[in-house]
Amino acid sequence: MKVTLRFVLPCDAEYVQQYASYPEISETSNVPYPYPDGAGESWVNMVMARREQGISYVFTILSDDQFAGVMSINAVDLTEKTAELDYWIAVPFWNQGIGTVAAQKAIEFAFHELDLQILRSACLASNKGSLKVLEKNGFKKVNDFIFEAGKFKDRTGCRLELHR
Repeated sequence: MKVTLRFVLPCDAEYVQQYASYPEISETSNVPYPYPDGAGESWVNMVMARREQGISYVFTILSDDQFAGVMSINAVDLTEKTAELDYWIAVPFWNQGIGTVAAQKAIEFAFHELDLQILRSACLASNKGSLKVLEKNGFKKVNDFIFEAGKFKDRTGCRLELHR
């Protein structure tokens, strides 16, 4: 299995639409369910614009050249040298180590291409797969917290950080 990252392109919209529509993706991320018609194309246009602005770098994860998910470096702050790592893996590609390898590649980009010093991430404390991806890549738990609003209100989350 060869895992690669490339910046999101317009041709990814149909795959984002298809895989983001799985209810399992929404259960552990901010992706809405049901995923609205046309949202894949809107999302692709938004993240491409954010890359142009230098505030977000969103990658398509490819496993043996097949779309397997999304890996994002968001909230880029070049003054503070920080950003947030966010991702989702398409359900058919779960439990294959793809997220771990993709995160490693995104971390290398963040630290070496963007010269960032700290990456932050957060996930539901119950999301063992996501915690494993982050911990295998050297992220350390900062604290647990309770979501105060949104679809995860009153659920426990976990904040993690990785220092260069």
